Amino acid sequence: MDDRGKSNVKTFYFICLLICFCLCDDGKDPKNVCKHVPQKKINTAFLSVITHGHNSQNVTVNLNTITSECYTCDLQLTALIDTHHNMCTVLVDTRWKMKVSISSKHKNVNVSSSCGVDRLSNWFIEGGNYSIIVMIDGLKVQCDKLVRQNDPWDSNIPIYVAIGSFVGLILLWWFLKYLYRTHLLRRLQSYFRSDNAAFIDPVAKGNAIKGDFDAIKEIEKPISLTKGYNLRRRKNAKSILVPSKNDYAEQDLGVPTNTSEEDALRPRKERLKSLDTFRGISIVLMIFVNYRGGDYWFFRHSKWNGLTVADIVFPWFVWIMGTAMAYSFHSQLRRSTPKTRMFWKIFKRSCILFLLGLLINSSDGLNPVRMREFRIPGVLQRFAGTYLIVATLHMFFAKPNDPNQYTWWSPIRDITDYWFEWLFNIILVTIWLAITFGLPVPGCPRGYLGPGGLANDGDGKNVSLCTGGAASYIDRTIFGEGRIYQSPTCKEIYHSTVPHDPEGLLGILTSCFMCFLGLQAGKILRTFPDWKARVKRFIIWGIILGVIAVALCKGEKNGGYIPINKNLWSLSFVICLSCFAFFLFTFCYITIDVYQIWSGAPFYYPGRNSIFMYVAHLVLLPYFPVSIYVDETSHWAQLAMNLWGPSFWCLVTYYMHQKLIFYTI
Repeated sequence: MDDRGKSNVKTFYFICLLICFCLCDDGKDPKNVCKHVPQKKINTAFLSVITHGHNSQNVTVNLNTITSECYTCDLQLTALIDTHHNMCTVLVDTRWKMKVSISSKHKNVNVSSSCGVDRLSNWFIEGGNYSIIVMIDGLKVQCDKLVRQNDPWDSNIPIYVAIGSFVGLILLWWFLKYLYRTHLLRRLQSYFRSDNAAFIDPVAKGNAIKGDFDAIKEIEKPISLTKGYNLRRRKNAKSILVPSKNDYAEQDLGVPTNTSEEDALRPRKERLKSLDTFRGISIVLMIFVNYRGGDYWFFRHSKWNGLTVADIVFPWFVWIMGTAMAYSFHSQLRRSTPKTRMFWKIFKRSCILFLLGLLINSSDGLNPVRMREFRIPGVLQRFAGTYLIVATLHMFFAKPNDPNQYTWWSPIRDITDYWFEWLFNIILVTIWLAITFGLPVPGCPRGYLGPGGLANDGDGKNVSLCTGGAASYIDRTIFGEGRIYQSPTCKEIYHSTVPHDPEGLLGILTSCFMCFLGLQAGKILRTFPDWKARVKRFIIWGIILGVIAVALCKGEKNGGYIPINKNLWSLSFVICLSCFAFFLFTFCYITIDVYQIWSGAPFYYPGRNSIFMYVAHLVLLPYFPVSIYVDETSHWAQLAMNLWGPSFWCLVTYYMHQKLIFYTI
């Protein structure tokens, strides 16, 4: 072929390529062109858009959606329905209300208000099949009402069954304990045996009754006066070792400073079962949500602002750590432990927690650690920093006794005796407020608290790269972008591209304040031996903190002065969770330690080995028998598997409790 022929071939190829490009490129995003029906997924429903009418003008219809959880976000193009496809099916989120609209890219097309957000938005039901019929008449587009074509089952039924099963097991356990304590089974067994014996041989029944009568007479014989001293000793021993219910409720868990001669005979130390139970509730919930919580949105972390079950467990641990701190320091001071030794213990415990946290962050199990991508912050690291600050401060002001017990300000001495600690924590909160709302972040509005990405909450400014505001900026500056959490919860719906770590540095200030509020509960327990005085103060603190939290967030999920936000550990978040902690601990304290109507089981056992539970459930997360692959599209299978994980670890800790195996740091 000569040069002229080669030139003609090249020209032909170029013309063909140009024609294909013109035909294919119609201003459409290939990712949004509707091509096939998607596969079913959990927490989703099917939405079909069907076009009818005379589409002589080749009008292209756009399906726009966005979840209402994406605060201040604009509608996003989800699918294109062109003249070649008169039907398009997509998946829509059922966890929150979905905003839906129909539009067209052609400016001369008149789209009716029936296709607007106000008419088509809906809270879809999981597993539902929905349809929107779009009528096209030349350059006019109208939409019929959204219609559900099937009747899906309630996706929350597995939760109802799980709750019913749990309550049934509790009732069965209480019934069996009642039978055991009252010896009812033995009585029934003896009754039927004695009746059979009398039926066979009447003399045997008479001899049996006579033998029982002689045994009773033997028991009721008067005791010799020479044994009176031993009898008094047994009475005293009983009053010491086995106190009555009221005595148990009134006595302090340590030895009060104003001990009488009778009080001195009481046990030197007694563990607060309600605190262990509270800790156990928190760790069991944490394991459940870490194992995906049945893939229900309220058992997962909030996408940004708001509060779910998964958001409450970690802060409660911080609060409980502060409460237990009061007892730990009191015991050390009564043993006259030097301050240097106390600080060394604090520092060593903080270092161990920090190193364990780094170990968990590197527990991939398959690939070696890449230091440029090694996450430094974490849950145990936050524990370490919080404990180091709060415990070191309290070490200087903890008291082995109660010197102001009989002063006029004694009703509030749990506050006045530690005024410097209050001042220090108020300064920490002030620093958090100053940095959060005053630190200039390049390219972001001052005091920004939003998720960035698709959010339009920057007063007209582009905030797509401002995720987390000052908190995230500090972490990226100190640790580097590769060494913090790369998949924040807001990434799913806000499509943010900036990494953000919920356990970052700035949040340590507010977590210290929450730990201090837990320490305040411990001071109440140490200061006031009367359980009524304790409960009254717990309830007062819960109410005060609840009012402050509502005032800070204006009672709204978004738009308050300081929204409740776990990703930022906002001030309203720690105050709100402290409010819940006071109320829940009050319930545990009354039912377990005061009236003893609940033993704390089964949460008491994991509460005694909480650090073991936390580390073990993360390290062994992908292994049998804790984790088994199940159907990912079924809440039934997911919830059953995710409930099995915490149950398994509860059984392990129960065995450890029976064998007196306890791991502490």
